Amino acid sequence: MEFNQLTITVLLDNEPFLPGLKPDWGLSIHLGADDGRKILMDTGGTPGKLFYNARALGIDLADLDAIFISHWHGDHCGSLPELLEHVGREIEVFVPRRPGPLMSRTLRKLGAKLVEVPSPREVLPGFYSTGDMGGEHALVADISGLGLMLLTGCSHPGPANMVRRTLEALGKSIYGLMGGFHISSYAEGRELGFFLADIDVKVVCPCHCTGALAKRGLIEALPGRVLQCGTGRTLRLTREGLSEAFGKARGL
Repeated sequence: MEFNQLTITVLLDNEPFLPGLKPDWGLSIHLGADDGRKILMDTGGTPGKLFYNARALGIDLADLDAIFISHWHGDHCGSLPELLEHVGREIEVFVPRRPGPLMSRTLRKLGAKLVEVPSPREVLPGFYSTGDMGGEHALVADISGLGLMLLTGCSHPGPANMVRRTLEALGKSIYGLMGGFHISSYAEGRELGFFLADIDVKVVCPCHCTGALAKRGLIEALPGRVLQCGTGRTLRLTREGLSEAFGKARGL
């Protein structure tokens, strides 16, 4: 399945984007498709900030169709128990690997239907997982006439490796890459940027564990394609491309 429109909203990131919201070390990204499906990738580690920002941005976290946990680090999954309590019903939680027995029991009692994704597959119509890549997986959305939007949590397996896995598994071009890239140096940013330029990725939105120097390297290798991220950044994708990027980018 492909979407005609996809709206991506950053609920938590280390850095601010829109004033009045509460940044936090970690990541949480909400995706809403034109068919009404909603999935949350990661929860961040501070429930109060997650709920505050969601309310401020008009997003109802009780109305999710699924939750996607990229990996079991506290800054990506720490708010999951409170989120499950807020949802108040059974909900699928897609994970690269099942957590330990105690956490698994706790999450199941709160309504989590833990679904391990060892290999690439569709997790909801139009949404895909790269499959487990050493304890982490990435989320992919398919937009009609545009291509794939790849969202990473921390890219511990390497962002280029996650891109390659996506290309191999789904056989479609990647329009955009968004998330934590786990790189810090200018050289790493340039190297990744030139790789993404070679495969004609149109939009790159680095955040979380992507260092400031690495972002500069990306900008040099991908002029005009790198967007500032941050808490409150919202992107709207249609078959024509990036139709709206709410808010003004600051500093890039």
